[in-house]
Amino acid sequence: MSLVDTTDGQALRKAQVEASLKLARTAVIGGIVNAIIVATVLWSSVSHAAIAFWTLLVLGQGLVRILHARRLAKNDYEDLSPSRDGRFIELLASLNGIAWGFSMAIGGLDATPGVFTLLAMLTGGMMGAAVISYGPLPRAAFAYMIPLTIGSIAGWLLSGNPLATTGTLLILCYAIVLSRSIKGTEKVFAEKVAREQALRESAETVQLLLKDYEAQSADWLWSIDREGMIVAPTDRFVEASGRDREALEGHALLSLFEAGHEYERLAEMLRKRRAFRDLTVQIAVGGEPCWWRLSAQPRAGGRMQGVASDVTAEMRAEARVSYMAHYCGLTDLANRFLFNETLSRAVKRLHEEERTAVLCLDLDQFKSVNDTLGHPIGDRLLCEVARRVEACVQEKAMVARLGGDEFAVLIERVKSSDEVEACAARIIDAVDQPFILDGMQVMTSTSIGIAFATVADSDPTEVMKRADLALYSAKTNGRNRFAHFQVGMDEAARERRDLEMDLRAALVRNEFTLHYQPLVNISSGDVVGYEALIRWQHPTRGLIMPNAFIPLAEETGLIVQVGEWVIRQATAQLALWPADLRISVNLSPAQMRSANLIPTVVNALASAGIDAGRLELEITETVLMQDSEANVSTLYKLREIGVRIALDDFGTGYSSLNYLRSFPFDKIKIDRCFVESLDHNAESRAIIQAITGLAGSLGMDTTAEGVETDAQLQALRDKGCTEIQGFLISQAIDPDGIGEGTRPASPKGEIDSLPVEAKDEDAENRNRAA
Repeated sequence: MSLVDTTDGQALRKAQVEASLKLARTAVIGGIVNAIIVATVLWSSVSHAAIAFWTLLVLGQGLVRILHARRLAKNDYEDLSPSRDGRFIELLASLNGIAWGFSMAIGGLDATPGVFTLLAMLTGGMMGAAVISYGPLPRAAFAYMIPLTIGSIAGWLLSGNPLATTGTLLILCYAIVLSRSIKGTEKVFAEKVAREQALRESAETVQLLLKDYEAQSADWLWSIDREGMIVAPTDRFVEASGRDREALEGHALLSLFEAGHEYERLAEMLRKRRAFRDLTVQIAVGGEPCWWRLSAQPRAGGRMQGVASDVTAEMRAEARVSYMAHYCGLTDLANRFLFNETLSRAVKRLHEEERTAVLCLDLDQFKSVNDTLGHPIGDRLLCEVARRVEACVQEKAMVARLGGDEFAVLIERVKSSDEVEACAARIIDAVDQPFILDGMQVMTSTSIGIAFATVADSDPTEVMKRADLALYSAKTNGRNRFAHFQVGMDEAARERRDLEMDLRAALVRNEFTLHYQPLVNISSGDVVGYEALIRWQHPTRGLIMPNAFIPLAEETGLIVQVGEWVIRQATAQLALWPADLRISVNLSPAQMRSANLIPTVVNALASAGIDAGRLELEITETVLMQDSEANVSTLYKLREIGVRIALDDFGTGYSSLNYLRSFPFDKIKIDRCFVESLDHNAESRAIIQAITGLAGSLGMDTTAEGVETDAQLQALRDKGCTEIQGFLISQAIDPDGIGEGTRPASPKGEIDSLPVEAKDEDAENRNRAA
């Protein structure tokens, strides 16, 4: 289908009429000029009245044609009627053709041959003007050309000229050629109108699509002129900018954005009229920083058009991700990654005689805060500690949270060790002050390790390692203090790592053994049970006492597995002894939190085939201080099984009486610190008297630990103590020696002390299994 076929007939007719009207002025002026020439030529040979009438006819129709065209042009042809105005133009064209045809006929009758020849030439030109003047409107062109052609033929025939026949044939051929030209012009014009209409419809479609795109999308269109001024901002543009349309229209696009690198690139692209994509620039909208992403293409006339999108959410998300990659989300301090990066850059900048200091610190007993008060309070404590540490350091120093309760401080270009020690002392004093969190007073402290980097010794990893070793030294030497890295700490750390690796393998290699210390009834002198105490038979180090590896097991979490082994081994050994003996096993806080504790106890009792009442589990007050509600619930479950529960080291904590109220223990163990001073300290005697009296009224047994003299034994008997254990009876012995280290009481109920072996200092500390 051709473009002409797709063109609406009414639209084509209107375009033809409009085109003809636009040519009216030029055509009329040309006609008037020719009319004046014809009138002048014929004036001497033709009636003056006829010439005057003819001239007025030509001028009149020309004037009417111009006025008609001007009237419609005033309203940009809005009032144009294709049918009415087309017929009117055709009428005028017909009158014009008749007038010029008449002039040719009159010239043939009266003009001389020379005048007629000139007239024929002018008339031929006027016939050709039909294609130009009326070409877009074929019917008007034919209405003009047909009477003109007839008049021209009549003129030739009436002229008596010998070339009349030739002239007539030439006129006919010329008319035929012009007719074909008119039809060709019509077709070309129709195709042109069809293309314009198609382009217009495409433009309208594109505009609709663009409007729909803006309505449905977060993006919008923008356009600027060759001066960089905003042109016709869209509704979406106006809304996104947060400005009035008047504040955008005619104003520089660049004036909207904040200065910066991307701003400079945008300015350059606009200045050079170059295409660009995805330039992100900052803009203030409603006083808030926002970001737009722009793309554009150059257009004709120096203009540029493009699309913009609001990427504020994306930029803020990226900024948040970047922040989280470098900062702690809880405390807003630098994280480990940023701290290490900054440390690496700092040591590279070192010059001779310069030092950079690293302080590693963590909170003492922070886990206890988390366990007793909950993680929300623990998190708030970390935030408060962060603020206090920041307040203690110089402005240029970096404070970071490395993870958990670990912090670090980086101080560049240190002038002296005194400067670093003063900073560490300020931090220790600040953290040692009480924290008020949710109306509760929370106490903690911090230990700090200090290490220095120099030009000759600037490996960042090594510096951090040394600071960490110094921190470990500070904690093992009493906490709440700082320590410098010393050369020997490397070797100590290696030994500790080796011991940890051996400890992990000890369970697999079955290197642990249990020794047993008798528990004696103070009245009858009979052995009523034993306390299980662990030893480690190392293949190269020999026998290792508990105080050398139990703290390490607690730090590494191996204490749970070790404690489970002790329970299974002790109950298996108990099955080999008389049914009236019981065995006592210590539980660590970690075991109390373990979900495997009760299954382990049940399985151990079932495997050994012994009565649950023969197993006694000892806990310390520390266990009840940590997550006391859950731990008391666990104790009740153990009691339901039939296991005995003893409270160890009673009287050394802060809430001993409260713990007795929270759970009905079977036994209270009096700490050795009271027994050791029993002979010379009245307060210790009074405390023991109070403990035994309280236990008796609550139906609980009492066991005194660390009994070494007959005087202590007699005093304990006088105070009403139920059981004793200690070197007076026997030190801890292996299972094969059970029965050899004790003897029954005398008929008077007195216990004769046996010779005691040389006291091992570690054994004297009564190292427990957990």
